[in-house]
Amino acid sequence: MLKKLLSFIALAVFITAGIVNSKDDILKRTEKTHKVSDGSEIYENSKNFQPKFTSTYFPPVQGRIFDYIFSQTGVFTVYDLQSNGVPNQIWQNPFTPNNVHATFMYSTEAGFASRNCAYLFSNDGGTTWTFLGDVPNTGRSGFPSISGYSNGAAVIANHNNTNGTTTRAKTYFDAGAGFGVFTESDPGDATSGPVIWPRVAGIGSDKQIIVCSQGGSFTNALINGTWSGWSEYPGEPAESYALSVAPNGTIGHAYIGAEDGINNNDVFYRSSTDNGLNWTVPERIWDWNEAADSLGCLRGVSLVMGNNNQPYVVFNISLLTLAGFFPELPSSIRLWSPAVNGGTPVIMADQSTVPFFPNRGSVSDAFLPLCRPSIGRSSTGGGLYCAYVATTGEYGSDTSAYYAVWFSHSGNNGATWSTPERVTPATPLRDWRFVSVSQVNNTSAGSTLVQMLVQSDSLAGTHVNGAPIGNGEAIGIRTIVPKVGITNISSVVPGDFSLAQNFPNPFNPTTSIRFDIRKTSNVTLKVFNANGQEVATLVNNEVVTPGTKEVTFTGNDLSSGIYFYTLLAGDFKETKKMMLIR
Repeated sequence: MLKKLLSFIALAVFITAGIVNSKDDILKRTEKTHKVSDGSEIYENSKNFQPKFTSTYFPPVQGRIFDYIFSQTGVFTVYDLQSNGVPNQIWQNPFTPNNVHATFMYSTEAGFASRNCAYLFSNDGGTTWTFLGDVPNTGRSGFPSISGYSNGAAVIANHNNTNGTTTRAKTYFDAGAGFGVFTESDPGDATSGPVIWPRVAGIGSDKQIIVCSQGGSFTNALINGTWSGWSEYPGEPAESYALSVAPNGTIGHAYIGAEDGINNNDVFYRSSTDNGLNWTVPERIWDWNEAADSLGCLRGVSLVMGNNNQPYVVFNISLLTLAGFFPELPSSIRLWSPAVNGGTPVIMADQSTVPFFPNRGSVSDAFLPLCRPSIGRSSTGGGLYCAYVATTGEYGSDTSAYYAVWFSHSGNNGATWSTPERVTPATPLRDWRFVSVSQVNNTSAGSTLVQMLVQSDSLAGTHVNGAPIGNGEAIGIRTIVPKVGITNISSVVPGDFSLAQNFPNPFNPTTSIRFDIRKTSNVTLKVFNANGQEVATLVNNEVVTPGTKEVTFTGNDLSSGIYFYTLLAGDFKETKKMMLIR
């Protein structure tokens, strides 16, 4: 505690002296980080605003690498704060991949006199959606999370006041895949009182694990129809946590540390191998050090367990002080995994790869210029997919920032990541926030169909926190990612095997490598440093069909220098040189 307080004093001197490279007025604009919404807001509709909801058609967006397809769900809202952190609102059934399930919080009344959580179902891979009702179908509910059982039935958690209880977290499991007939399970209050803001993960055919907060942070496990009881851990409240289940059954839990003077703005990871009854000692994977740089995590943390049963935690990092955060300064998206970079977090996206614009206007919802990452995995192989939101440089009438969704992917268990690309269109002008990526995304026929859900609003900012009232809607997004991160440039069969010079070259930190495959072959593409040491495997003995292919290489964790990349395809072998300049 004393160390952190002394460090904070040092930071204050550091900023006052003008060492921080930023304008004085931006540094003075410190917003408190602790405002959260629990969904109890009911406002007077003093201006008699009458929402006018119409579905918006968004044509496919062609990115630098992928195409993004948008689907209307028919669910609209004026309650526009889906989450205080990273939402968890879409789940693709890995065993029946055409079945995609989603949940979305909505209110169609200005003032939010009523508010519900919709259950949406698609049986055609997210192409079309059907509203199957609210979960629960009575009372006032909000802040939902979704997962599923191995039989394909959805599991939804939210907090509500059904059956005359206090407003608290409850879970619901469907009678079957897409039935829309849910059974409630109520874990009751914690010893400190009711807990809200649940995240849920289905385990096997009938077990659940949830994490909630309010008056503390807690987990609870449903095993054999009985809740184990609330178990407290030292975490920050307000949805600053995530759960994921690995193929081998290990449960991962990532969270931001409690505001206790010791763990503030730090990020932790722990795991359980007995369905959430007992947990490993938490590992501090990011340490907020005011004296060094004062970079910490605000609200945005997400987790997926890879097919290698390793955890992958993504989180946003920015300048933070004990007083609050700086919404007009740059932020970044980081990735941590024990399987990547020796367990040292790497930068997935920052102002060098995503254009930076300050966040202005109504910022009490704690959005940073680049923030709220959501991560998922492929159903097989080493595919990882991460979506996040960033300011666009467009501002509303109250100067609130419009946001867009961006996307990165890895085909090799997080060793390298594609250069971020914008997902959502520039026109019509919309505010795209609260993106979710399905925890598991179906891989077949050499590609993965990635499923996302996002809120698209007609006006910038969150009206719940004071921005102008707009018309929001739930939009599904899907994109097809080639397996192992190989992009098919052309299916025309080339005359021979060849390896092209990377472009750009020199590069910082990302470059593209193209190669020609004359006949179907087992392909390996590796990167070596000047000492001949392997630093990255981009393609690992994968069967690749004929054509011109491209792989993205990102050297985030490498120093400047000369590197060599070698292609092996059957009997063909070729090596070329490239230069990284940081």
